[in-house]
Amino acid sequence: MILRRVSDHLRRQDWIALFLDLLIVVVGIYLGLQVDAWNQDRQDRATEREYLERLLVDMNESIDAQLITQRAFEGSIVATDYVGEIQRAGSFDSVDEAKLITGLNAIGWVVRPATNMVTIRELQSTGNILMIQDVAIRTAIGRFESSFADAEFTAQQTLGFTNAAAVEFMTYTYLQPNVSGEHQSVPEAEDPSFGYTLHHDKERILQNPDGAKIISWVSGWDKYYASVLVQHHRDTIEFRDLLRARLDE
Repeated sequence: MILRRVSDHLRRQDWIALFLDLLIVVVGIYLGLQVDAWNQDRQDRATEREYLERLLVDMNESIDAQLITQRAFEGSIVATDYVGEIQRAGSFDSVDEAKLITGLNAIGWVVRPATNMVTIRELQSTGNILMIQDVAIRTAIGRFESSFADAEFTAQQTLGFTNAAAVEFMTYTYLQPNVSGEHQSVPEAEDPSFGYTLHHDKERILQNPDGAKIISWVSGWDKYYASVLVQHHRDTIEFRDLLRARLDE
């Protein structure tokens, strides 16, 4: 239709009509592109908000989980220190057997940073991080990833050091048929063949001349890692608060 009209205008040399028809076409194309761009921008902003909302849910879940694991780990440190007290006393007189077993099992046990990184990992792997237009949010995501990486690295280091110390106080028996009651390390296990059994040699514990130093070393590493977890928890709260503020705007 438009081509026929243009051809007619050219044949009649009606330059004004030709110009008006071409102008209508150009304006129509421009408006169509603008509408498409507006729709795409609206979709991008909706996707961005969806990501921010998911990040907020992740951080709220992480904060709750971090508090639970931190309390458990703090209890583990107290239990480890109890073994150190026994070492320094050099005697098992008046020892609380249950506390001793808990303390020995705590040596070599380290919690992981209980942080939900699913949405952040998706943003990075898909390249959708660029859909977050707020520079402050993108910067905060980078800082939070660094905080999580620090906590993960410290967890790995602590686990390696404390596992090396654990063999000085106990031996593990893996993949052997167990009988009910042997699971001092996992007393809640219902399956009697689950996991492993621990053997605590009291005389070996007391006779180890470096036992108190090893326990002190383990406790020190655990307490350092606990401080890293506390800082990561604070970073999680700070990131959560920033997300909440942006979504409330």
